[in-house]
Order: sequence, then C-alpha cells, then structure tokens
Amino acid sequence: MKRLLSLFLAAALCLVLAGCASSEKQELKAALDEANGYTTVDYTMDDGTTLEQTVIYDENGVVVTALGVQGSADTCRLWLRLENNTSDDVTLWTDSVQVNGWELDSVLWLEVSKNSMGREYVSFYPEDAGLELDSIQTITLDCELQDDDYNTIDTFTATLETSAYTGALPDEELPGDVLYEGNGVTLTFGGIQQERYSSYAKLQFYVENTGKKFVTLESEAFRLYDDYEMDVFLYETVSAGAKKAFYIYIEQDDIDDAEMGTYYYEYDGDDWEEDTFDWTVYMPFQMELTIIKAYSEVLDTPTVTIDTNDVELVDEDEAADWGEETATVTDEADVAIAEEEPVEEEAANVMDDTDTAATEETTDAAVAEEETATTGTEDVRTA
Repeated sequence: MKRLLSLFLAAALCLVLAGCASSEKQELKAALDEANGYTTVDYTMDDGTTLEQTVIYDENGVVVTALGVQGSADTCRLWLRLENNTSDDVTLWTDSVQVNGWELDSVLWLEVSKNSMGREYVSFYPEDAGLELDSIQTITLDCELQDDDYNTIDTFTATLETSAYTGALPDEELPGDVLYEGNGVTLTFGGIQQERYSSYAKLQFYVENTGKKFVTLESEAFRLYDDYEMDVFLYETVSAGAKKAFYIYIEQDDIDDAEMGTYYYEYDGDDWEEDTFDWTVYMPFQMELTIIKAYSEVLDTPTVTIDTNDVELVDEDEAADWGEETATVTDEADVAIAEEEPVEEEAANVMDDTDTAATEETTDAAVAEEETATTGTEDVRTA
C-alpha cells in the first residue's frame, strides 16, 4: 500500500512539474513576442483610446519603448519597456509627466539588470489635482537613465500622441482669477472647497510657465485680515512650457494671532458642529511668493492677494478627509485597471545560456471573479 501511494505521489509530482514547464514556456513565448512587437496585451483605454507602440529612446545600449495606455482619463496608465543590452544595471525614472500640457505628480522608477528587459507603468490621476480631462491626447515624459552607481547615462524628453489627439491642443487661458503674471509665469486662483460644518478647506491654484526653464513657486505663510497669520507651505515646480494645477490645504487651528503670538481657536460651546466656519471673514489673504528659475535665479518676490466670497461646500460624507479619500480612490483605480490586464502580461526571466524562466504569480479566472489582481514589474533576461 505504501509503495502504491509512493508511485501515485511521484506520478502527481511529474504532472505538476510538466504543467509548470508548460506554463513557463507560454510565459516565455509571450514575453519574447512582446519584445519583438507581437504583444498579446490589450493596451486600450475605456473610451477606446490607444497608443501606437513607439520606441522613444535607442542609444547607449538601451532601448525604451512606449507600449500603450490603459484605464480612463481620470486614472490612466502608460506602460513602458526598457531593454538593457549593457553590462551594468540601468534605471529609468521620470522627472516630469505632462498630460495634454498639464504637469502631474507622477513618478516612474524602473530598474533592469544587465542584459535584461523589464516593463513597468507610470500612472497619473488628473482629478487629484483638480483637473477634468475629456480624453488623454498627448503624454510628455522627461526621463533620466542612470547606471548602477546612480551616475547619469543620458536624459531625454519624449512626447506621445494617442489616437484621441486631434492635431493641436486647445490654447485655453488658465481658469480662475489672475493673481500674478510676469516673467513667463501666470498664477490664478480657482476658488475654495470646504467641508460643510467644518473649517478644513483647500484652495485651488493654476500656474503656467511659458519660459524655457523650469520654475519653482515657494511660500511659507498667509497674512489674513485683521493681523491674523497662518502657516502655509507651498513648493511647486513647473516644467518649461507646462501648466500645473495644485491645492493648498488650510485649517482653522493653524490661524495665528500675530499680535498675541498665540494660535486662534473659535469654539462655540457644544454647538460648534452645527456651524460652518466662514473663511471669507479673514479675507483678503496675502501670500508672499518667491518665483525661482532653475533652482537658483530669483525671478520675482511678489505679494499676491486672494479675495473671494465663492466657497464651494462639500458634505462631510462626501469629503471626509480629502487626503485619505484620494488615496482610496487611487488604490481602487489601480485594482480596477489591474483586473483588466490579461495573464499574458506576466513576464519571464530568461538567463544567459539557459532555457529556464522564473515564473511570476499570475491571476487565474477564479481569482478574477473574486475581484483580486496581481501586478508587478517584469524583468526579462534575454537569452
């Protein structure tokens, strides 16, 4: 009986090993097909927008290829592949990502071993900055390649046009009231969003840099009406020729009485939750800006004035904590996109002088029905 059981277990193990070998071969074939431009991955956005596979860099033994786009205009992914044909590890990272001319806070970091190939995506969320885009038409990447010792191999800029591109982006003025205009920089104020029955709020700004060098906007304080001050930290960098949208978050507890040197709190017994804090009482705000070109040259130090009666109130059950809500939306969007990625996207590692491949975790149909997904960076070693 024991002998029969041993034979049965041995046979089962052989079947498992045979299945693994078959899976590895399939993954290897899919990876090599993609490397040769025969991808089986569906790089298509929800609205049907596609991006033609494009080589955006081919020098110094390194090839970078834009593979395609997925997701929506609010939660988009651009997939890139790096082929490293050098004898050192190479890292690709993005210093700036612009969508339809708007710069977004998105970063790609893709490290690939020598004589290998890897694939990763850069994601961007226009809504997080207060932008509402109808479609993704152009994507501009400012990239840097580094070796294993973090020395710069090269830098390059690539602009990609999707199938939604109409030939030219609309030349639109920045929304909101102009706060500053000069030295190729325009700054506008788009209004205040505030939680109902709360003092927590965020101020919307838009900036455009028409110069040939990137600029940085810095500020550390607001001066409020009637000798009140408030600590505010602003540090935003805008690439040459780009626009950017951003928020500044403010809270009642941060208001400081400049004359008394103490923080100011407004509390009305047990009924404070029944009222909405009125920020307009403390307007106009004055913000002292420093505008710097290329980290070193101070272009201007203007004082801008913010004065408005237009405050958009958002219910607490919708707003809650904007920071936490944004993170949750981002995570859910990543999962939603990941669920659409087919199994063929999983890459294999092809070692020199071997026919073996390291199998990465894939998502089968049963797990997909349970709405779970696995994503990751593929690192494919060329044979």
